[in-house]
Amino acid sequence: MKKIFAGLFLLLGVLQVRSQTVEEILTKYEAAAGGREKLEAIRYLEVLSNVKLGVMGQNIELPLTLVREKGKLFRRQVGGIMGMGDSFTMLTDTSGVIYVPPVRGFGGRGGFDGMQQNNEPTITRMKPEEVSAQQYELDCAGAFGELVNYAAKGHTAELSGTAKVNKVACYKVKLILKTGQTVMYYIDSQTFLVKQVEATGDMALNLTGFGPMMKAFGSRVGKDTRASLQVKEYKEFKGIQYPVKAILSFGPVESELENVTVNINEGLEEKWYHVK
Repeated sequence: MKKIFAGLFLLLGVLQVRSQTVEEILTKYEAAAGGREKLEAIRYLEVLSNVKLGVMGQNIELPLTLVREKGKLFRRQVGGIMGMGDSFTMLTDTSGVIYVPPVRGFGGRGGFDGMQQNNEPTITRMKPEEVSAQQYELDCAGAFGELVNYAAKGHTAELSGTAKVNKVACYKVKLILKTGQTVMYYIDSQTFLVKQVEATGDMALNLTGFGPMMKAFGSRVGKDTRASLQVKEYKEFKGIQYPVKAILSFGPVESELENVTVNINEGLEEKWYHVK
């Protein structure tokens, strides 16, 4: 009898999860993340983070700075690794730049992870199609801004069933950006916050945050290469729910991400708008 009741409760739970439409799910996501009005009112966003990852058998901690001005600026700056200076990707509504500091050789191979040694910094200008493909990065509406009022931004959303992330029942929402790129979001069926994000191919590189820099070094990934970001903890900043702890997986490599400081609508320093 207990098994029968357990089965009935499980069935009811599954039916309840599946009864939601994608529009209802994303409306509840907006409400859980702070509300559409508050999210769309974010003009400036600055996030200071630490990334812990394993490189060449060593555990390394890197500072990471993410800044956005709505519709105008995106910049992700990664602290120097193994004697290198900071690298960064900077994107505006009309142009994009990838800056890579001088790279010295490691282990006699002439470069880090097979990359060639370069004694001079490299500044790569993005092609127009690359700039266009990454315009979603200028979205300031919280941690996952592309989900907020998605249809008005030209994106399309599809409900792709349900799945569990660490035993948490989630809705799988496939977002197709207006550029044609796709991202899968796992949205907690109880809290309606994003529990996990997955992407493949070039979007997997972008999800890691190191994609443009890796491309500048000549790295390429297959179309089936997968990356995921699993959110472990959220914290409220000015009424906005923002991830503060997450696990980033790229192929077999995992790194820990901790967002230490999240500044909302506090303006940005002038230095972030300049290449040098």
